[in-house]
Amino acid sequence: MEKETIVYLIRHSKQLKINGIKNIDENDQINNEKIILSVEGENKARKLSERKEFNNIDIIWSSNYVRAIATAKYIAYRNNLEINIDSNFNERKLGNLNNLKDIGKNKKYSYTEEQLLDEKLKNIDGENRVEVNNRMSNSLNKILRENEGKNIVIVSHGAAIKFLLMNWCELNKNFKLTYKDVILDITSPCLLKLTFRKDKLVSLEQELLKDSF
Repeated sequence: MEKETIVYLIRHSKQLKINGIKNIDENDQINNEKIILSVEGENKARKLSERKEFNNIDIIWSSNYVRAIATAKYIAYRNNLEINIDSNFNERKLGNLNNLKDIGKNKKYSYTEEQLLDEKLKNIDGENRVEVNNRMSNSLNKILRENEGKNIVIVSHGAAIKFLLMNWCELNKNFKLTYKDVILDITSPCLLKLTFRKDKLVSLEQELLKDSF
């Protein structure tokens, strides 16, 4: 019988709110990647790491954003592991925000919702859903090939996770992702448990966090 590989897919904990415009150009994109967790976010990340799911983790991956690494560090500490960094798990690049405002003038929904509807919608210096999905899927599939039967943590970001989940999920009329009619809530933080045999998804569950917080 094929071994099952468990992937705990986590959206990073709450980030610190900072005044100012981000992502106008490449320098501000770098600044965005450096945003840290809030005090509440640190507390939630620590409490998240104490869950029984993280008793025996074999490997941890994170985007290169500080807030994702800061979320992963508690799980890494608990399991005496180093964090592996892969920029393919980074958040979707929005691109130039000034131009994004112009795009939004003719759109009915939020930019993320519009990208969920239109996989090729793309801003200047930004990414579309297909591009984000491809890089996320490529890294996930490589990890699955190299770590069959293991328990894996991947810490990423809201839009990037949604775009990856479109491999297996449907989008309802309220722009919520559903898996077998179960609505997924990609809040910050959130915890999803994906079970694979080889590279085939056999189950996807959302682990509810409200009681532990």
